Amino acid sequence: MCVGCRKRAEAADLVRVAVRQDDNTSQLVVDLARTMPGRGAWLHPRRDCVTAAVRRKAFPSALRVPGLTVDPDDLAEAIGEITEEDGRRGRNR
Repeated sequence: MCVGCRKRAEAADLVRVAVRQDDNTSQLVVDLARTMPGRGAWLHPRRDCVTAAVRRKAFPSALRVPGLTVDPDDLAEAIGEITEEDGRRGRNR
């Protein structure tokens, strides 16, 4: 289920994001291989879903990381670069 629009979709149509913790900082990263440890959140690779998830503060609760801040422009750009490089529009396998 997409944490942005809350619609169900096939896993192949969604992008997984997870939290990478370095020292005392937590950073949201796109899990391209879908194998990072810990909780993950899934969303459509569209700017409107990213913006909706950030607006609803869905990432901190979905990933269980209180205080996690996400820049929607940075995340949308990272997802866009991945899907464009992959060439399969919305699939990152």
